[in-house]
Amino acid sequence: MVDVIGGGILGLTLAHELLKQGRQVRVWERAPTLGGLMGRTSFDELGGVSCDRYYHAILNSDRTLMGLMEELGLRDRLKMVATQMGFYHDGRSHPMTTPLEFLRFPPLRMIDRARLAYTILACRQIKDWRALEQLPVAEWLTSLSGERTVRNIWSPLLRAKFDGDFSNVPATYIWSRLVRTTDTRSKGQELMCYLPGGYQELIDALAASVRARGGLITTGATVNQVRVADGRVLGLTVDGQEIDSASCVITMQTPVARRLLPPEAAAVAERWGRLEGYLGIVCMLLVLRRSLTPYYTLNITDQRIPFTGVIETTNLIDPAHVGGYHLVYLPKYVAPGSPYARMPDDELRTTFLGYLRQMFPDLRAEEIAAVRIGRERYVEPLHPLGATDQIPPVSSSVAGLYLANTGQIYPQLTNGESVCAFARGVAAKVAGQSPSQATVGELALTTAF
Repeated sequence: MVDVIGGGILGLTLAHELLKQGRQVRVWERAPTLGGLMGRTSFDELGGVSCDRYYHAILNSDRTLMGLMEELGLRDRLKMVATQMGFYHDGRSHPMTTPLEFLRFPPLRMIDRARLAYTILACRQIKDWRALEQLPVAEWLTSLSGERTVRNIWSPLLRAKFDGDFSNVPATYIWSRLVRTTDTRSKGQELMCYLPGGYQELIDALAASVRARGGLITTGATVNQVRVADGRVLGLTVDGQEIDSASCVITMQTPVARRLLPPEAAAVAERWGRLEGYLGIVCMLLVLRRSLTPYYTLNITDQRIPFTGVIETTNLIDPAHVGGYHLVYLPKYVAPGSPYARMPDDELRTTFLGYLRQMFPDLRAEEIAAVRIGRERYVEPLHPLGATDQIPPVSSSVAGLYLANTGQIYPQLTNGESVCAFARGVAAKVAGQSPSQATVGELALTTAF
């Protein structure tokens, strides 16, 4: 029996894969519903309209995700749409979808545009990412794109992503992002996909598959501790009750996972704690009665605006799937000490709306049908320069105890594709079908590219 702690997409995909390999599985989820960050939120004031709590992209290049949806009978429900992208710079929005729009982007000179294009091409030629993890991202980008491009494009985007401080961020971050996103383009257009019911459709299909194969899923269950003796897992304590188990995989973020370890696993807790930094997020979701922009993503390089971008997902998703409304997400990644992380919801709403109206002065109060504020403490794993060796391994020194979370997917970005691919590799490792000496980076790379 393998106990999987956490019923998000990683935990459910892991359980699905373990069951396929003949292992018995139990999934424990503390929340009353499954899905974690990829779950849904409902608007009773709008007649029960529901949508993703946070925005999540499915790219046409996501091969593992596509294969999983095929396996679960969801592939025919997947819709593919050509989307647009823009940049908000110096108080104005600029389209940046086509090559011609790229060439007309005002902040850059012709030489800057050429060097930016060269940066993208250079990224796609790099196969060995390990040298990049020793290079500060700004230094590396300056060598490729030039100082002006870094000042006008890269620095503002990185500053927003890392809550002001990207001095210790390695070049792998931009490399991984550019490799992933440039795979989505076809004839100059960016192709993205969606399920009409959002990622919840995939969550529900995974849960149904787990149950159909004999797996057990329990929601509303708090795992208090992993029980350990004589260097091996004995079981779990769940809601104060002891449950026998010989193997468990914790899919929670590393700081949360460490809290589940008893004193007998102090060495494991110390090893896991060597790299456990995360950024959180605050995200305001606006349900509008009209479209705000023509873009799925409006990147923001104007440093006067605090949020990372304006994400209008109904420029991808048909508004008919969300009651005819238009969905706009305003995310801001936050360090633990950020004032935005501590700001009360009412104040955050007023503040974010004030900045949004600076960008869109014609947005009227009556056009806002509903607002939700989402907050998560652990979202974006932080990997400082040269810290790959500090990433916690999947296996631990306690027999039967495993850790599998987004902090181990490096150098890839955290997204549905990388998470599902990683879960598949972890399942093979837990079931004894992968080399025991494989590093986390090797495991991620061999299952995702």
